[in-house]
Amino acid sequence: MRLGTLGVAAAILSGCGGMNSTNPMQSAEGLNAADVLAAGAGIKTPALLGVNGDGVLEYYPITSHGGSNPKKIATLRGLYAAWSMVGNGTQVAILNQGPPSVYLYDVASGKKKVLNDPFGSPVDIAIDKNANLFVLNYETVNAGSIAMYPAGSSRAKELDCKYLGGGQGIAADNEGDIFVNGFGKKGGGVTEISNGPHGLEPQNCKRLALLPEKGYPSGVAVDPKTDTLIVVDDPTRCAGGEEGRMTIYPKPYNKNTGHSVDLNGHCIGVIRLDSKSTRVFAVDATASGYAIVQRSYPDGKDMGAYVGDLRGMTTIPNTLPN
Repeated sequence: MRLGTLGVAAAILSGCGGMNSTNPMQSAEGLNAADVLAAGAGIKTPALLGVNGDGVLEYYPITSHGGSNPKKIATLRGLYAAWSMVGNGTQVAILNQGPPSVYLYDVASGKKKVLNDPFGSPVDIAIDKNANLFVLNYETVNAGSIAMYPAGSSRAKELDCKYLGGGQGIAADNEGDIFVNGFGKKGGGVTEISNGPHGLEPQNCKRLALLPEKGYPSGVAVDPKTDTLIVVDDPTRCAGGEEGRMTIYPKPYNKNTGHSVDLNGHCIGVIRLDSKSTRVFAVDATASGYAIVQRSYPDGKDMGAYVGDLRGMTTIPNTLPN
């Protein structure tokens, strides 16, 4: 079973050798993140936060060339199979694949909360402008679903649509629409669930008419400053050659508006933008483990990597949605 592009990479590599009491997620726009972190956790911002597979949360100061000496923030007990993460203010939401759940952790206060995920094995997570969390669950290549946690709620509700299959990445835009990139029941590509007058409409989801993806479908993101859609695939299936093709679609999203750049990775998976939308970060599986590659956005120029076997990442400060 394929648990995301990086799940395949893991198999290849093994063969080769402050939380708010009333609203747990706060908008980064309403916080002075640098001041809060300096007082609460001593983290120098802007920072790249990452989590390894054993639940150790770390950070790197963001530089123009990456880094190799992360500083430990905390070890999150019970987080045995960490994967993807997002951030909102000083709080991060981290996926745990075993048992399936979401860990909410405030890096300033040290408070933690765990949300159960009853709908599958989580592979990616997104947060919208209203602090709703969306967890993409993988079951098989042809089956998957989305667990939505309304802001402030610990209970998930399932979103499903006829095109959802083995999703690899999930993102939200400024209007509250949801995008999933991955394998689907009707072929691979990006599926959109629109946000209507009464909320999300999974029953009316649609497959976007974008450029065909090559090899493995992978990450997806939306630039919160412009609503530009960003889609990533691994054209040579993580076997060398071009890996991490980033295709950028200004509105309207269709194959005539897209243009691609090469992120030049090994096996690119989850992607995130920084708060200024000037850098893109991507989880990359290499022969020696996992790293976070850093590229300029939107042109994809090499800006180094952050080394440390990290499975998920986000930035502080950050911007919603992410």
